[in-house]
Amino acid sequence: MLISNLVLAFVTGIISSFGHCLGMCGGIVAIYSARQAAQITAADNKPGLLARIVSFLPLHLGRITTYTFFGALIGLAGSLLDQVSGMMGWQGVFSILVGIAMLLVALSLMGFLPPIEVALLSMSAGNSPMARMRGLFGKRSFLSTLTLGILWGFLPCGLVFAMLVLAARTQTIWGGALTMLFFGLGTVPTLLGFGLAANLLSPKLRGGLQKFAALLILLFAVQTILRGLAVAHLIPSFSFGPVMLW
Repeated sequence: MLISNLVLAFVTGIISSFGHCLGMCGGIVAIYSARQAAQITAADNKPGLLARIVSFLPLHLGRITTYTFFGALIGLAGSLLDQVSGMMGWQGVFSILVGIAMLLVALSLMGFLPPIEVALLSMSAGNSPMARMRGLFGKRSFLSTLTLGILWGFLPCGLVFAMLVLAARTQTIWGGALTMLFFGLGTVPTLLGFGLAANLLSPKLRGGLQKFAALLILLFAVQTILRGLAVAHLIPSFSFGPVMLW
């Protein structure tokens, strides 16, 4: 199950980064890039492509560090719940609840339900990390850029929430951390090449890719619910050759 989680997380990160991530986080990348460029004086040598890419790495390192940390926490929570459910015979209930949460997030990303970011933002009571990020955009030190990326990882995002639910499904600290790590790595190429990608992909195509990523989450949600029902002995398990689907 862990391998399928990692593959889904990485592929979802790649696909969704062209649609959802560009819409949600493209502004952050654009602001950071513009502020960095504004600090280059006439006396400075204009940085080459490699230098500009390197300048973005601490930003993404911080963001992925936050994702991985949350993945470890949610994996630990899943492990504890699994231990409790193991004693009480409720393993199937946990799997069904995780599947339902993934299903709701997928429907939100598809546009059938309101954007989950609105609900997550309201839960933060207006204390968005963006307020703390503003003073860091124009700084050029490694630590300030890393801190900016760490705060970026705290911003409410429905897709990140969906991946955290997927991470909970692993029910281990390392499984949860690796799931979020692979998701974060999948989003890096597009966000690094944001300027080029934004010009090549139309909004309609980006929206289609977001819906495709949501469809992947939806399929795994259904599988997780069916697996929970099978564990609860409400439906029979099903295997396709050597692969157990649920």
